[in-house]
Amino acid sequence: MKKNYKPVNHANSITFFLLFALFGSLVVTSPLFAESEFKLRLAPRLMVPAGSSYFDPGFGAAAAFDWDFLQWSLPPRLGRDVSFGVFAGAAYASIAAAANGNLTMIEGKLGPSLLWRISDRLTFGLDAGAGVYNYSFNGTSAVKPLAGLGLSAYFHLLPSLSLYTEGGYTWHGFSDTQTIHGINIGLGLSLNLGEILWSQTRVSGERLRQELIFPVSFAWYEKNSIASVRITNNEKNAITDLRLSFMLERYMNQDYQFATRTRLGPGESAEFPVTALFNETMLDLTENINANTRITLEYRSLGAKKTMSFPAFMTIYHRNAFTWDDDRRAASFVSAKDPAAAYFANFTAQGVERFLRENPSRFSATPKNILLAAALFETLNLYGINYVVDPSSSFIELSENASALDSLNYPYQTLFYRGGDCDDLSILFCSLLEALGIESAFVTVPGHIYIAFDVGVLPEDDAVNKGQPVKGAIEQEGRLWLPVEITIPHGGFLNAVEIGAQEWNGAGGAEDTGGGDQSGIRALYPMGESWQVYRSVSVPGAGDRMPEMPDEEEILRAFADSMTKFIRK
Repeated sequence: MKKNYKPVNHANSITFFLLFALFGSLVVTSPLFAESEFKLRLAPRLMVPAGSSYFDPGFGAAAAFDWDFLQWSLPPRLGRDVSFGVFAGAAYASIAAAANGNLTMIEGKLGPSLLWRISDRLTFGLDAGAGVYNYSFNGTSAVKPLAGLGLSAYFHLLPSLSLYTEGGYTWHGFSDTQTIHGINIGLGLSLNLGEILWSQTRVSGERLRQELIFPVSFAWYEKNSIASVRITNNEKNAITDLRLSFMLERYMNQDYQFATRTRLGPGESAEFPVTALFNETMLDLTENINANTRITLEYRSLGAKKTMSFPAFMTIYHRNAFTWDDDRRAASFVSAKDPAAAYFANFTAQGVERFLRENPSRFSATPKNILLAAALFETLNLYGINYVVDPSSSFIELSENASALDSLNYPYQTLFYRGGDCDDLSILFCSLLEALGIESAFVTVPGHIYIAFDVGVLPEDDAVNKGQPVKGAIEQEGRLWLPVEITIPHGGFLNAVEIGAQEWNGAGGAEDTGGGDQSGIRALYPMGESWQVYRSVSVPGAGDRMPEMPDEEEILRAFADSMTKFIRK
């Protein structure tokens, strides 16, 4: 015969959900706890009374709030991390009595919890709790103590959602002489409230360094870095499908994706070079600015898409700024489309064409490129161009310090100022030649830069001095380049060519193979090749003032005298 359980103590029913008042306030203020996690667990539950033949198994439901506020990272071989916290739980269960009626229980408990995350998606848990429960049975009710232990396992579907299973033991005080030993088994869902309410991201970013940013090279930065950033994954799991983008308002049309990465493990950091697709508005900058740029990271955490951004303050220099870390960079200042330079070159060329039509026998054996180059040189002299050394930006000093800032003039500026130092005059003369379809080149020797142009014939061409190379010409990769020392406009074209050749031959030694660093060696950089790396630009306002050209007849007289001396020599 089964023993009839008779509870002795009776008390009025109380509301166990007061246990959650503290937790409710913590959830509301959870953004203040950066490293804390607040979770809600919900699960149907099977309760099996152990060691009792009076009660049969029954079903119910359980809910719990978890606050995990202490975390420790683990060595990789032991998993991801361990978290310590507290929980407050409530449960309802109804079990049938063998004799008659049902025993219903509403319980609440508090206690510590421990979580061990062993991989991105799997976590094991252990908790211990104590509290009270209210039961109703055969018309009586009472409040009694309880205590228990629980084991759980979580499979993380998303950062905000996990599937979990639990199993545990609970001791229920029932009477002075009897207790109920309950085995609980449940399968349910765990909701990460922080992720749901505030969409937390646990990835940090910082700018490590910034390169010098020059508007004249704005197109170059699409493939070359302006800075580098470090991204650190502070999530508890690996993040995937990383996409990094850069944005500078006004000077870019849209965010530019500069890097991707398939995966970044928890606790790992990675560095990325930042590139940018600037627009031509950069060329409006006449003063340095300190720009507030934005780096944006999009990634997936356990399949959920997340986005974070952080600012990166960068200095953008004015449109004339420049460094001599690569001599080829100055090619960006050379422009065949500069309105002032194109007007100057075409005005001169038209006069030469008329001269040659009217004097078909004169200079007929001389390559046309030489004729046009000589005419441009003499026209610049008549125009009043001057070589002016800028003590604050001497090429001699700046070329020896690759990181030192220089300021170069665009072709229209040099024409407007009617002068410049060796780099300014070289940029102008190359622009004039390019405007007439004559390929030009920078020539660098230690402490100096000047120009050369393609003669337009092959070294072995019999039309050039009866098969002999043009005197003073530089032969490079099967082409003849005639050097011109542009800083002596008043000395005549012949003198400029002779001095240019002397400077080249005097430098001697090794020659640059194309890397752009001319320290201690001589180098010739064809403009077409340099433009493949550093695109030519033309700035706003270049056509506002056209140069006042010398008299055409005066230009032609100077041209004829110059070429006569050149041929005789």
